[in-house]
Amino acid sequence: MSDDIYNIYRSANINYNLNLLSYSPLSSKSFKVKTKDNNEYIIKKIKNESKYKYLYLQNEGINNIVYPILNINNNYYTRLSLSCNNDTDDCYFVLPYIDNNNVLNQTKVKYLLEQLSILHNKTSFNKNISLSKSKIKMEEIIQYLEYKFSLIESYIRCIEAQPFDEFSIPILKNYHYILKAKKILIEKNKIIVSAIKEEKSVIYCFLHNNPKLDHIIISNGEKLLISIDNGVIGLPSLDIAKFYIENKVIDYDIAYDIKEYFKQYDDEFYYDYFIFLVLFIYIKDLIVDDKCYKCTQNFIYIANSINEFIRKFDL
Repeated sequence: MSDDIYNIYRSANINYNLNLLSYSPLSSKSFKVKTKDNNEYIIKKIKNESKYKYLYLQNEGINNIVYPILNINNNYYTRLSLSCNNDTDDCYFVLPYIDNNNVLNQTKVKYLLEQLSILHNKTSFNKNISLSKSKIKMEEIIQYLEYKFSLIESYIRCIEAQPFDEFSIPILKNYHYILKAKKILIEKNKIIVSAIKEEKSVIYCFLHNNPKLDHIIISNGEKLLISIDNGVIGLPSLDIAKFYIENKVIDYDIAYDIKEYFKQYDDEFYYDYFIFLVLFIYIKDLIVDDKCYKCTQNFIYIANSINEFIRKFDL
């Protein structure tokens, strides 16, 4: 047993009265444990700041997430050593282990969007867009996009100047999808900039910020979100953009439900921002390096994903 695991065993015994018997790793920062009385839990190392997110959601009356178990000091988190500070991972949560019933992925993705919508609605509040902060952030994004598209164009010109081969042909055949994305991004950017300039009043809420299928538990009729440690306050469009990208491969009409989700807002701004964010993430993930198998596959995947997105959302 490593010193790290030993320290957690010892701490869990003292702070949670858990007599741990065995453990199995789930990730680099979490593992499943079993106690001598045959109960199971998840222990997850976290940043100290995560405790505030659970307290915030608790105070907002959110009941569709899995909360950590309180320790003997009535805290959601426990420090492994007194010397740890807010910027370290020397803290952990203990969460109840809940069996995730066998459910079709199509059902899980539908329920995930449903629970995200509940989380967004119950934590929502109106706020004017900050002209100073948003303008700086948007200028950074636009400067990055201008740089990236310039890089892509130079990449294509270099490929066109060389003899065609098995790498260059599929890249050139799919390049027009990248150009379509550029055109749409320019259109949506104008809408976003206009909203920033008028310091538009928009809805902010708590975002899960990592909406993967693995992060919803469906058990005995209950639907619960887990892993909200990356959660932030922001516009709901960001969560839905990440939700789409993470789950678009599921054989399910994800576009229909996303369109239905945005109908709850009277303003098209949230839908336009969603479109901008999805295309921005795709362009950001595009590898522009050299003619090789990896780069070619990435280019084809991103280009086809953009084409699929444009088709599904009738852009």
